[in-house]
Amino acid sequence: MTARTLRQIVGVPASLHAGATLDAAKTAVVFIDYQNEYRSGPLALPNEPAASNAARQLRAWADQAGIAVIHVLHRAPATALIFAPDSEGAAPIAGLAPGEGEVVIHKNLPSAFTGTGLLDELQARGVETLIIAGYMTHNCVDSTAREAFHRGYRVGIVADASATRDLPGPDGRTIPAATVHAAVLAGLGDRIAEIVDVATLAAMKVV
Repeated sequence: MTARTLRQIVGVPASLHAGATLDAAKTAVVFIDYQNEYRSGPLALPNEPAASNAARQLRAWADQAGIAVIHVLHRAPATALIFAPDSEGAAPIAGLAPGEGEVVIHKNLPSAFTGTGLLDELQARGVETLIIAGYMTHNCVDSTAREAFHRGYRVGIVADASATRDLPGPDGRTIPAATVHAAVLAGLGDRIAEIVDVATLAAMKVV
């Protein structure tokens, strides 16, 4: 038997697909933690180069479509070993730094909503659909997507612009990054979000 998502079982229609219509004024693209810590060192992501390139394409699409872009950056205490303020590791990845006039949200927990002004920003803009992409899939992307869904937003996650790293499993064996990424997206796609890629978004009609 072919597996089906809970969304399919209960009849929730897909809305983020090629040919569908997207209201630019009620949509925001949320870029999560595109920072240098994920390019090298202990948090280096195996698929970072490809995912960051897809994120640049996503940003170009959002700019062309007139969709708001919100940058979320992780900021740790000054004494932290990673993501310390003003460190090279905390700096945005080349080509994904916030542009003039773009909203920047700083967080210190996985969810971009917790302890930040993200919700206020979305409400002020009348946003109803969040398109989320970033690092890492299993942590900050997952946490933010779930909280967005719980707050009533329609959520899309851009799979090819997101990535994660190898993780130790419960038995101590290494679970490859690609497997972690796929499993987390499968879990989110079951009910929380629609899983898309940049090409799918580019094929949508934006009004």
